[in-house]
Amino acid sequence: MKKSIVYFLIIFISEISSAQTVKILFDATKAESASNADWVIDEDLNNMTWNPNATVGSGSEGNAQRYPTPAQSNITSSTVETYWKGALSSWGIDCVKRGYAVETLPYNGLITYGNSSNAQDLSNYKVYVVCEPNILFTTSEKTAIINFVQNGGSLFMVSDHISSDRNNDTYDSPKIWNDLLTNNGIQYNPFGILFDSLSISPNSTNIPTLPNDSILNGPMGNVSQVLWSSGTSMTINPSINTSVKGVVYIPGASFGNTGVLAAYARYGKGKVAAIGDSSPCDDGTGDTGDNLYYGWTTDASGNHERLIMNATIWLAIKDSVITIPTIKDLVLDSIISPFSLQKGNNTVIARIKNNGNTNIDTAIVYYKFDSSSTVNFSLTSMHIAPNSSYNYTFNTPLQALNDGNHQLCVWIKTSGDNNNSNDTLCKSYILNTTGIFESTFLNQITLYPNPSNQNVLIISSQNEEIKSVMITDINGKQINYLTQLSKQNVEIITSNLEAGIYFISIQTNDAVVIKKIVKQ
Repeated sequence: MKKSIVYFLIIFISEISSAQTVKILFDATKAESASNADWVIDEDLNNMTWNPNATVGSGSEGNAQRYPTPAQSNITSSTVETYWKGALSSWGIDCVKRGYAVETLPYNGLITYGNSSNAQDLSNYKVYVVCEPNILFTTSEKTAIINFVQNGGSLFMVSDHISSDRNNDTYDSPKIWNDLLTNNGIQYNPFGILFDSLSISPNSTNIPTLPNDSILNGPMGNVSQVLWSSGTSMTINPSINTSVKGVVYIPGASFGNTGVLAAYARYGKGKVAAIGDSSPCDDGTGDTGDNLYYGWTTDASGNHERLIMNATIWLAIKDSVITIPTIKDLVLDSIISPFSLQKGNNTVIARIKNNGNTNIDTAIVYYKFDSSSTVNFSLTSMHIAPNSSYNYTFNTPLQALNDGNHQLCVWIKTSGDNNNSNDTLCKSYILNTTGIFESTFLNQITLYPNPSNQNVLIISSQNEEIKSVMITDINGKQINYLTQLSKQNVEIITSNLEAGIYFISIQTNDAVVIKKIVKQ
């Protein structure tokens, strides 16, 4: 009787284990095998080209199929990576040795989430790996990927250096990833990670001491070094995603938000890991027509395998979920108009900015001129994305009838915004007998050199501390924006400005001053 019970338990546990096998999907739809890249776990066919999309039947680029062959069921602890043909075969074989099942999403596969008619819908997988994409994600694909992570999936993002455009469509992998992260229609930069447009090759041991960190000190061993071979770095933003964490940095960088080489985060119920170079993933074998290099275990003394596999294991584990709280912070950024207060009617225009991490659609905006009645309007369907601005023109103009000192105050309110410190701005004016305006602080702030053919503009305030500076072109497009300055003298780099006329908005505690600058 005892033997029968034990036998039944073994079968039951085996069936449960099989049903819960972690499945990892490696993408091959985004020209990952174009040119000298071969970012697939296996390819038995070399019969395609990418220019910029896939053409099958001509060319010799790798055409990865859904299931790698020979069968992964035959892989043992001693199986070598050449069991499969692909520059990511080491990564794939290591995954199988950990008990995971791996598949490829072929060149003509569909990136969907929640589509039951798609056998390779992302909902069928725990981890989705995209190594150096070279084709932009479509709108529907972006929605699928973000929703996949938000609902418990895991995404491994691998980028490469600027100008790593391998299929000649003008888009490199940093640009493609950033387009997904900032232009997805769901949330601006949901993971708090953006890739820098750089090409760097650091040999770095600049790694924080985090003995309990799952990526740096995981099941595959401790990570102590990386070697980037023309890759890029990342900038992380904990104010958008409080869980984002940098774990490897360029040499000399502080353990902060810039110069990050490897990072990870949680979003909703899911997880994300990211590295800025594809070279560490390369096992040196694959398409014989490509120039491949052994970065998996040869470079950095085996640390790349430990880093990437620790991250993969962390992504594959279903653990306690940290949901990123929604932060609503609608800010009154500046009072754009009236710039010149004139007798009679004056149009009031305010620039509103979303400093939170979720879209804001509705708000109430107010203004009050001197002691007149408050004017307010309800705004709907604004759709202000995080880190985006919106210029609102009040339908009711203010009326300035008397000479002397005047004050205009504007403020903004939206449900769920608990930060009241940045919701109000007031601006002071003097209206003289000619009806021409001068700000109270206009003559207290100087700009030099102006006009200028130099690359630095110096702003000097006699009395008031400068809180923020915004430069716009003559069409109102924001060129540069600096906040949290609290200085009386500010230097602005203007090397990125083409010759022309610009407006600079200088905010102090009590007013906003707008001046014209000329770049020669």
